[in-house]
Amino acid sequence: MPATQLVFLHGFGEDERVWTDFLPFHTFSFPVICPAYAEWTDCATLADYARKIVAHLPSEANFILVGHSMGGYIALEMASQFPERIQKVVMLHSTFVADTEEKKINRDRTADLLEKKGTAFFIGPFLTNLFATVSQELLAMLAERYRTLPAAGLIAATKAMRDRSDFTTFVQTSNIPFLFILGEQDALISPESITRFVKKSVVILPNVGHQGTYEAPKAVAEAINQFVHV
Repeated sequence: MPATQLVFLHGFGEDERVWTDFLPFHTFSFPVICPAYAEWTDCATLADYARKIVAHLPSEANFILVGHSMGGYIALEMASQFPERIQKVVMLHSTFVADTEEKKINRDRTADLLEKKGTAFFIGPFLTNLFATVSQELLAMLAERYRTLPAAGLIAATKAMRDRSDFTTFVQTSNIPFLFILGEQDALISPESITRFVKKSVVILPNVGHQGTYEAPKAVAEAINQFVHV
């Protein structure tokens, strides 16, 4: 029987180091893998990200995916393309709904800003938007950490997210179990935008924005562990 491994997929505007602020403080029953793809520029679609990530994962293993934000979008593609290898999916502050036309326009603005001004100019205001409540010390640390992320990688990711497919029907009909962990005060993905389609396997974190691993780490870890062992 293939071994099971937990794959943590980071979001946009961060890289695999985001998990070093969370994973060492919690215990999980399976080996953990944290792919690094923030610098990739050769993926035009989220499907491309999914295929490239799977190509780098152990070929003999099956996976439980934990995808934060953009990482959740990639997890959906992985589950769709490789359903025989994906046991469960945790969507952490992420959605299966495609971008609206308004959001696509905002993605284009983000890509344009990154191209003209660079990551260091972009990252501070972007990070501030992800939290319901956050210390200035944490924001400063994260901004310093991620200010050198290549703008070309962020632009590629922005365009891939803009053009992503809608997975509403897939989530509703798939045999793969899904868990949604959402922030009550998430400015990017509201709980209502998920619960209108999905009525079960939803955890809503009170007083939390888009970064539950920082704002409610114990609750996030407990929700993941409970779901993994159902």
